[in-house]
Amino acid sequence: MDGSSGTTGRDGRGTPKPLKNDATADGLWQFCLQHYSQQEVKHACLKLQDQFKGNVNVALLLAWLEDAGFSLTNTSLAALRQSITQSETLLGRYRLMRRDLKPQLSRGAYQKMLNYELTLEKFQQQVLLACINQQPWRENGPSALEMY
Repeated sequence: MDGSSGTTGRDGRGTPKPLKNDATADGLWQFCLQHYSQQEVKHACLKLQDQFKGNVNVALLLAWLEDAGFSLTNTSLAALRQSITQSETLLGRYRLMRRDLKPQLSRGAYQKMLNYELTLEKFQQQVLLACINQQPWRENGPSALEMY
């Protein structure tokens, strides 16, 4: 949703909440920006990604759904993982290349690479949203984020 319906996060800061089976790219992106800006969330996400080979976009999507009172089944979680197989491979390779090239790049060139990586992240979120909107959502079910 675009946020115009007046639904907000628990803290009332205006982050659009997903409507059941109608999650939108803008709503997810805004939630991710707010959530990831918290230092402890950023640290946990990077640890999930780098040490446990988890997907930050999946984790943030599940946190967003949970914040709105929704959960997913194990089958839906498996569908999410499957939906991003190709984009995860592309993102992983790009991320490694960016990190390898960092010492050789100017600050501006490195920032351009980071910005492109964000574009890839947004694309992956769109793939996840297309998948999630095809899955059954549970209301007040067990934490899909914890299951992940």
